[in-house]
Amino acid sequence: MGALSVAIVHATEYRADDPLISYEGRTARTSDGHVQWGFPGITMRLEAQAPELRIRLTASTDTVYFNLAVDGSVPKLVRAPKGEGTLTLYSGLVGLAHRVELVRRTESWQGTCEILEIEAVDGALRPPPPLPQRRLMFIGDSVTCGQGTEPERATEVQNPLRANAAVSYGKLLARAFGAQCALVSYGGRGVIRDWQGNRTTATGPQFYELALPDEPHALWNHASYVPDAIGVALGTNDFSRGIPDQNEFVNAYVEFVRKLQRDAPGAHVFLIDSPILSDAPNEAPKRSVLGAYIDEVVTKVGSPNVTHARTRHYLGAKDDAHPTAEDHRGIAAELKPQLRAALAW
Repeated sequence: MGALSVAIVHATEYRADDPLISYEGRTARTSDGHVQWGFPGITMRLEAQAPELRIRLTASTDTVYFNLAVDGSVPKLVRAPKGEGTLTLYSGLVGLAHRVELVRRTESWQGTCEILEIEAVDGALRPPPPLPQRRLMFIGDSVTCGQGTEPERATEVQNPLRANAAVSYGKLLARAFGAQCALVSYGGRGVIRDWQGNRTTATGPQFYELALPDEPHALWNHASYVPDAIGVALGTNDFSRGIPDQNEFVNAYVEFVRKLQRDAPGAHVFLIDSPILSDAPNEAPKRSVLGAYIDEVVTKVGSPNVTHARTRHYLGAKDDAHPTAEDHRGIAAELKPQLRAALAW
């Protein structure tokens, strides 16, 4: 009787911060080589000559979702296991090298994840394609996060399945211009207060300083990603509990814009209208007031590289004021010529 043949599987392990792994968007690095994700839209790209590719990771909640695409396939919805676990990116593929793209769909408040290690089974990683030279950054709230873009996935408004940062207006513009994109955004936050009127939570100017939006000690190195253009879409939540004081709002916004100019001196800064606010009958004209405040910010800053980027009001879904994926395509279409004219792209 012959000896029993046993296949031996060998996995080549890579630290998450290995140069063969590409990250787009803000991440934090640990001393042991882990890479932490907190903001939406962060994208990891890999190329592997291996029949199977896995990642080991941890997630702080069970609401961290990704889009997973292999070799340009239609993205598949996957969820990070809460706690420590393994996510198989693909298996059973042979032959040529395979390209993988993993994009964080969900909002900042829906949890963080930490990539621990990459495992290439019976194979190895290859250098990924280089990131584009052009760089965009969009700072905002849940709209910029892509919240509500896919209402058909769940009936509850706050269900994480509804969020898909990959189809947000910022990501659409980046693809249109062949640029990198960093979404520095957090649902419910404004320039001076959050949607409940709370002033103790981190507002846009505060989480802008961070690599992880809820970790005050995880400071971001602004020199590591200097954008060509910055879109700021804040104000919706400041107006949630009524019209904020003009001087306080405008002065805080001016200070923030000047900080952006110091961090990225050559960038054009676009101050974007709220797609949610409207001048509803028998209500305060919130949309008009925010627009007037933005105009005052532009005047006070007094720079040709700071402009008011105008967009219209969008209805969103029937049960949710957040713009849908179709609405985001409309927002991107409105902003595209404004960016093109300012940047000559």
